[in-house]
Amino acid sequence: MGVRGASHNPRQAVILHGTDGTPTGIVWQGNLKKYFEKNGYQVYFPQLPGCHTPNVALYDEFLQQSGWDFTDNIIVGHSSGATTLLHLLGQDWFPRVRAAVLVGTFLNEAKLQGVSWYEPGQFDGLFVEAFDPKKIAQKAAAFYFVHGNDDPYCDYNEAHELCKTLDGTFISIPGGGHLSASGMKADLTELTDILTRDEVL
Repeated sequence: MGVRGASHNPRQAVILHGTDGTPTGIVWQGNLKKYFEKNGYQVYFPQLPGCHTPNVALYDEFLQQSGWDFTDNIIVGHSSGATTLLHLLGQDWFPRVRAAVLVGTFLNEAKLQGVSWYEPGQFDGLFVEAFDPKKIAQKAAAFYFVHGNDDPYCDYNEAHELCKTLDGTFISIPGGGHLSASGMKADLTELTDILTRDEVL
């Protein structure tokens, strides 16, 4: 699903990290930032506030006050950052973007029961509303989902179904897990190759 004919200006990208994340915490995210910059992009990769307990209302306020113009950007969200991206695309204030990239898409807490680091109520501020696929679909020229086929935290099949609903491109990463700091994935060449093929970059 390409975006040929879309404007290439501004050449901007955004990366939204996940729960307990930082802009330097996961290797592929830092390398993706460098990849975008090498291709002439300005990249906004903020430290999201209070990210141990992601809160979309807090994130909304933070991002609106950032001064960044999100229009026609490539936006990448990982884990709860992907959830945040889905939320943003459903908000009236958030503009249409060039491409939405959702990595390890976190759609519910079902697989977290019994996980050692999980705290009940930790994501009450993240899952505050049902996603409206029709509204979300209108806010991005293209959707890309990247998911480890053995992700222990975020359901592979549910991410795949949402990708189909949004007429997106699904990229399965064999043995990728949650594509987190504990993984060995240094680059998402599977993603960047497809973004190049589809003339998104």
